[in-house]
Amino acid sequence: MGDTSWAFLLVGSFAALGAAMAAGTIAALWRHRRTGTMPGSDELVELSASRRRILWLRVAVGLVLTGMGVEALRRIGIL
Repeated sequence: MGDTSWAFLLVGSFAALGAAMAAGTIAALWRHRRTGTMPGSDELVELSASRRRILWLRVAVGLVLTGMGVEALRRIGIL
C-alpha cells in the first residue's frame, strides 16, 4: 500500500470513530428523551445534569474528531 492508502486508513479511522461517537451518543440521548431509558436497559433512568453534560461533551469531541479527520483528508488531497 502506498502512503495515500495508509493516510486514508489512519486519518479516515479517526474521522469514522468521531462520527460514530457523536451519532451514537445523540441516538442514546434522543432515546432517553423519548422513552426515559438508555440503550442496554429497559428501566427508566434519570440523567443528572453532570451526566447529561458529559454526554454532550462526547458529542462535541466526536464532532471535533470528525472535522479534524475530514480536514486532514482534504489537505492530503484524498477528498
